[in-house]
Amino acid sequence: MKKKSIFYVSLLAVVLFVNCTQGPTLQSYFVEKMDDPTFLIVNLPFKLDKLFTKDLTATEQEALASVGKLNLLFYRFRSGEETKFKSELNQLNTILAHSKYQHLMDFKAFDKGQGKLLFEGATDKIEEGIVFLSATDKGFGVLRILGSEINPAILTGLIKKVDPDQLEEQLKSSTASLGSIFEKEI
Repeated sequence: MKKKSIFYVSLLAVVLFVNCTQGPTLQSYFVEKMDDPTFLIVNLPFKLDKLFTKDLTATEQEALASVGKLNLLFYRFRSGEETKFKSELNQLNTILAHSKYQHLMDFKAFDKGQGKLLFEGATDKIEEGIVFLSATDKGFGVLRILGSEINPAILTGLIKKVDPDQLEEQLKSSTASLGSIFEKEI
């Protein structure tokens, strides 16, 4: 009986050690930064089904239903805080370099912005999509698209059916609180 107890305690220790050595995750990074006033974290309440002008097929409706929620984390660069900016950016890049996040593509945005698209899961059943954008003089942002078995091919096809007026309205209402963050110097 004593050998069984030692075995189970050892097994539990190994499981805890393996889980702890995997390092921080994007989810844990978001949670850790919730109380940090230099970060803005927003759950975007998008109503995806309201963005389309045309009737959607059952397959398209199913693809939309697979998107659970959108989370945004934003760090605004402030003069004099270059060290913190670089440290946070390095920490985030380390997390996103983990093998569970698969690289989809790099892109350039605006004048000095760099971005990348990543995902977790299989290419036809994505569990989490990640859009990461950084600019050395502006800051960085991460958009997490969370869901269950998201089919990117179907979602990509839906882009053609988006009503631009509805998209603009949803963006304005979802990000209204972000306006002052971008306008004023803190």
